Amino acid sequence: MSQNNYNIEHIIEALESRGFTNFISQKELRDIKGKLRKNEYVIYETHNESNKVILYKKNPPQIDLLKISNVDTLRHQDILGTIYSLGIKDDTFGDIIKYEDSFYIFTIPSISSYIIYNIDKIKNNYVEITTEDIEISKNFIQDYIKKEIIVSSLRLDNVLSSLINKSRNDISDIFKNKEVILNYDDSIKPTRVLKEGDVFSVRRYGKFKYNRVLKTTKKGGFIIEILIYK
Repeated sequence: MSQNNYNIEHIIEALESRGFTNFISQKELRDIKGKLRKNEYVIYETHNESNKVILYKKNPPQIDLLKISNVDTLRHQDILGTIYSLGIKDDTFGDIIKYEDSFYIFTIPSISSYIIYNIDKIKNNYVEITTEDIEISKNFIQDYIKKEIIVSSLRLDNVLSSLINKSRNDISDIFKNKEVILNYDDSIKPTRVLKEGDVFSVRRYGKFKYNRVLKTTKKGGFIIEILIYK
């Protein structure tokens, strides 16, 4: 049994035995949908456009929301790196969201205190972490930076080359190393043509959404709009 199949079976077992899962990725959700009927689970999304979700049967489990203050110069990946440095597992925390002047992170209750008591500094920033009312998450809206780029085609490798300013050889290596994820799948071809709404990420460069074609060029290319996740 592959590691991925083992993880999926483990998640399904948790759903059956206790009635809910921990946090799962969109890729795991897609794989689970192929094994269970729709009436066998409910999807709990912590906020609009949740990357991580929880499955449950009858009653959704308790989720904590932690607020990380004093984050002026911090980035999403800084917080994520600090969490991983504590040995915290992926399935015990959900998305990290920036809202107004703070970051928020969804967690299962068993690790909330551990995070609060063990993180007082992220990079060179001293931070304060507190438990917040999860109702505030209803206000969370994913924020983007809009970027226009010129491409000769809508192939993923071509778009990436223009977007992150890398040569074709560099882009080829990025795909070979499975550093690109499209719609939560890393088994993709560089020649895949993007469709509106496709979400993709590149390790070390960030997460993006292909929004639309703004206009065509005289040479038959495209000016497209890319949304960069903050």
